[in-house]
Amino acid sequence: MGTPKALLQWQGRPLLEYVATRLQTAFSQVVVIGGEAAWVTAPGVEWVPDEQPGAGVAAAIRTALHHLQQPCFVCACDMPFVHVEFGRWLVENAAGAAAHVPRWQGQAQPLHAAWLPEAAPFIESSLREGEYAVWRVLQQMETAGRLQWAEEEVIRRFDADGQCFVNLNTPQEWQRWKTASERR
Repeated sequence: MGTPKALLQWQGRPLLEYVATRLQTAFSQVVVIGGEAAWVTAPGVEWVPDEQPGAGVAAAIRTALHHLQQPCFVCACDMPFVHVEFGRWLVENAAGAAAHVPRWQGQAQPLHAAWLPEAAPFIESSLREGEYAVWRVLQQMETAGRLQWAEEEVIRRFDADGQCFVNLNTPQEWQRWKTASERR
């Protein structure tokens, strides 16, 4: 992309600030894990360095769980359509699970999901085994009966077309969604 995604301009401000500000409408505490402290420009948003930089999403989620010590909603900074009410619902309805993860069109969406402190041992086990992919953690939790899925019928009550799962990974995606957003 040529610049960190967190700093790309979205509706007149850095994407990270835009997403964090949206999250503040539903959550009393918003924490950014990793990246640079200087990237966090939204008032009231806390920055925490990643405990294991470069080890991927699972390690960043573990950092969040260690820091917060409570259930949390996790999303990526490149998800401008994050659905905060759905995120809050995921956290509030994680019944006995280590994570409450949406499954959209057959795909797990762990970066728009509720993660609970009970997930930390699964993440730590995976990282110790050299498995850094978050889907491996999901497999372990599902095998142990600790993964709760939010299926499409539930998701559609909040977001009929699953737009909340859009993340902007390529310059082409960035431009397409930015142009579409500006037309609204």
